[in-house]
Amino acid sequence: MKKFFFLLLTSFLIFSCSTVPQKTVDENGNYSWKSESFELNPRNQAFSAEGEVTMWINVEQFKGKFSGDYQILSASPEKWRMIITGPFNISVATVVINGENSYIFHEGVWDAAPWREISKQLFNAPVDGDVFSVMLGGRFRFEGECAAAGIGTKLCRKNGIYYKISKGKVVEIISGDLYIVSETKLVLTGRKRSRKGTPKRSNATLKNGVRWTGVANGKNAFIFENTSINSKTALEDSLFAPPSADEKDEFDEL
Repeated sequence: MKKFFFLLLTSFLIFSCSTVPQKTVDENGNYSWKSESFELNPRNQAFSAEGEVTMWINVEQFKGKFSGDYQILSASPEKWRMIITGPFNISVATVVINGENSYIFHEGVWDAAPWREISKQLFNAPVDGDVFSVMLGGRFRFEGECAAAGIGTKLCRKNGIYYKISKGKVVEIISGDLYIVSETKLVLTGRKRSRKGTPKRSNATLKNGVRWTGVANGKNAFIFENTSINSKTALEDSLFAPPSADEKDEFDEL
């Protein structure tokens, strides 16, 4: 795949070191697995979400750290529309995901590539729709196996992905060489960036939010800091349909 996405990031990249969170799950341990099914956040089948995103780019030409904001619409774990903005509120990229197909808007045109390939470039590891939905607070239907993993905690596995659940919430995810750890933190909502990139507060309030940190092969891969999520009754299919080559990105007009 062409490295078109990363050409947009070159002016935003900075080198940095950051503490790597440790995973607490031994997915190869001796567990008593039993079939189980459940559903989390059923009200958020369709939703919108906003927050901050950090990505550690691991492409040879552009190794470094990028930080920006995200806005996301999701009609299901298979259908997503995401816009990422960087410093100075500059639009970096818009990504449309429909199953295994994905499309990226850049330099005034849309390009297509398999989602597994795009997600590996963005997040240093493939991230499927269920994992993405869990991180952003969307609906998560589980049908697989679970086992006790401590008081009030269980470990569940589905399609080779492990989910640690504590007090009814997913707190850790393991998928191959990628693990993702969550933590609750105070976040500032109602914040908007000024044109100069300085945070501008408008009706800003502090509330509990969730930070998800992904670690791939022992190194930081990404961070999603969720500041808001809103349920939607429905979203038009056209938002997630394959765009034409000359179609404009109309996300900002929604």
